[in-house]
Amino acid sequence: MSHPASWRLCARRLLAVSGLLTGACSSSIGAPPFGRAVTDPQQAVIETGDIPRYWEAVDSGGTAADFDRLYLARASAGLREFTRLRQLNGTALAQVRSAVPNYLNSIRATSLALGSDTAVANGIRRNYAVMQQRYADAIFPPLTFLFGRFSTGGTVGDAGILIGAEFYAKAPTSPTQELNAFARANIRPADSVTIIVAHEHVHVLQSAAQGLMSHANKTLLEMSLLEGSADFVGELVSGGNINAGLHAWALAREDSLWTAFRSVMHGRNYAEWLYNQQNATPTHPGDLGYFIGYRIAKAYYDSTPDKTAALRAIITMSDASAFVTASGYAP
Repeated sequence: MSHPASWRLCARRLLAVSGLLTGACSSSIGAPPFGRAVTDPQQAVIETGDIPRYWEAVDSGGTAADFDRLYLARASAGLREFTRLRQLNGTALAQVRSAVPNYLNSIRATSLALGSDTAVANGIRRNYAVMQQRYADAIFPPLTFLFGRFSTGGTVGDAGILIGAEFYAKAPTSPTQELNAFARANIRPADSVTIIVAHEHVHVLQSAAQGLMSHANKTLLEMSLLEGSADFVGELVSGGNINAGLHAWALAREDSLWTAFRSVMHGRNYAEWLYNQQNATPTHPGDLGYFIGYRIAKAYYDSTPDKTAALRAIITMSDASAFVTASGYAP
């Protein structure tokens, strides 16, 4: 929730882990403990210092040299990793600044508030505490808020969870005319940031468990289960789903979607199901693999009496086909 081609908000790093994508992200996600991960939610690092440094670069002139000198050269560990994974540089930041100045200006106060608004940090830690209660092996890596170039809203690496503030600081009066259709559809107010963090946190736990996340050359089914279960578990914890908009359309067509998905799910062509929002239309949304994975995870959870065991099985699953069978999913 996580890109130059698809602008997917999250988890394109899953493709990098499987070796199917090069240049977009590191494969380092598979190596716990994710930097300074801790087991106490209250001790988890929430890094916001890159945000004011971004605005300092803007105030200095917003040129490539300003971003290189005042923002990237003084980067947190999370931003340093993001810069490496996403090929971020001062030139790209200056280009984005020139392309969407009015939108960016409108989110200055709300982005800076990510570091000063205790409600955001409290909400994140509250969700972490819920996860800890439900999943005994939960770990909590550093979380970094940063400014990117509209390439990803959320991703995960050795430095922890990395969140693009340009997606999660929309103000009530933010103008959106400068943004492309995908960005307009995916920017959110700051009170939505707890939802994307919860989704990305599930990917951390999946990776630490070394189940499906450790598989090379993941199938469409494996990828959809990783993403959809992150939506499902993230929703259990936070009460929100970053892909909730898919469900109203997809639920009415679930039977036919499952029939189509099932015919290709053991292959490795994701083009019609994942990271394809650039091809979405009002009559056929993108990322329907998220919906299928969510529904399978929900079916498993709903049919398992022991909810603690069900949650653990969802996070640690290593056999996708066996999990689908065990879920009883049959729309």
